[in-house]
Amino acid sequence: MFKIVEFSHYLITEHYKRLNRNDLIFVDATCGMGNDSLFMAETLNHTDHLVCYDIQDVAISTTKELLTSQNYLNVEYKQMSHEFISEIADLIIYNCGYLPGHDKSLTTKASSTLASVKKALSIMAVNTNLLIIIVLYPGHPEGKVESDLIDNFTKELPSNKYLVSKYLNYNRPTSPYIITISTNKKPKS
Repeated sequence: MFKIVEFSHYLITEHYKRLNRNDLIFVDATCGMGNDSLFMAETLNHTDHLVCYDIQDVAISTTKELLTSQNYLNVEYKQMSHEFISEIADLIIYNCGYLPGHDKSLTTKASSTLASVKKALSIMAVNTNLLIIIVLYPGHPEGKVESDLIDNFTKELPSNKYLVSKYLNYNRPTSPYIITISTNKKPKS
């Protein structure tokens, strides 16, 4: 039905519709080439705020150029690790792995992604509307380590507090997949 990244965009759209507010903050924790950032900017339609994180200068500059060329100015760019997310966000997406078309040895790391997800959970304690979307890539060595760590961590989250879901292509064991985390509470309007 959907490729994994397309499905992440579907989740973003549905979460945006469900929130039905104008003061939203979305975070692209790994902006890469800007594709998720552009999709979120289009979804937010100039009225809400988008924050883009990446450690690589080329990722930030490429994303900024892409969004600026489309006149999306409601965007803040932070060239730093997603470990330092501080926004009381309504949505955080991680599209882990390496920067397409660039050095494949530079990837998101299991330890920093886990630290960032833990930080996102502390944000969720403040904003129960937060949806966390994590796109993982177990098909390369660091991605496998990262996927295993995030899988093990998220499946142990207390079910009375969190709803954790996993979306994957069942017949492709090393293909990318998504983990979502939300609260078990009804979103506030």
